[in-house]
Amino acid sequence: MKKIRGLIFDMDGTLLDTEKIYFQCWLQSAKELGFPMSEEAALHVRSCCAAHAEPYFRQLYGTDFDYYKVRDRRRELVSQYIAAHGVEQKPGIAALLEFCKQAGLAYAVATATSQELARERLALAGLDGMFPDIVGGDQVKHGKPDPDIYVIAAKALGLPPEECVAIEDSPNGIAAGLDAGCNVILVPDLTPPEQGDKERLFGIAENLEEVTELLKPVCYRRGEDKNA
Repeated sequence: MKKIRGLIFDMDGTLLDTEKIYFQCWLQSAKELGFPMSEEAALHVRSCCAAHAEPYFRQLYGTDFDYYKVRDRRRELVSQYIAAHGVEQKPGIAALLEFCKQAGLAYAVATATSQELARERLALAGLDGMFPDIVGGDQVKHGKPDPDIYVIAAKALGLPPEECVAIEDSPNGIAAGLDAGCNVILVPDLTPPEQGDKERLFGIAENLEEVTELLKPVCYRRGEDKNA
């Protein structure tokens, strides 16, 4: 494996403690509109783009399931919740970013959320301006679990994907990172690691603080010859 020169962070569930909000709002939206949705289904579509989520729901619940109506109402509910309660960041971000700076690692965000909304929510969580490179779901033709967003984020850092680590919390994000050619570290949020994750991932960390320890042996130190 090549030395690591960059980190690419998922946002919801990784940097921000927002997946629990999305989860509850999926269930509430579907219930309000008279459509069924199980907890398992709501968890399955974490970080999932419409091109994958819509056929998934219709396969489960039939062609009458109005995905876009349910999704748009879910977005309204999420916005209302965040307006009332704010956004919490995941612990350990500041220390991990400080390590990146000391080690000379580039970093970016790759999120299914639109770029403008991502910047807004990072700011609400006290992370305004800390991630100058943000690739949003509105900037790619194929969203997660397709690899496009990680390929573009790596290009934004000027790095090949194999020299980047994707930090993810969901199976759809893991698939996107791996298919892009990135190394992937899983920081579980709403669900535990799946069977086989240990074999295909660079590592699994309980939280962002543990990510630093996984990176120390494989990242460049500032001033190190990157051609060595």
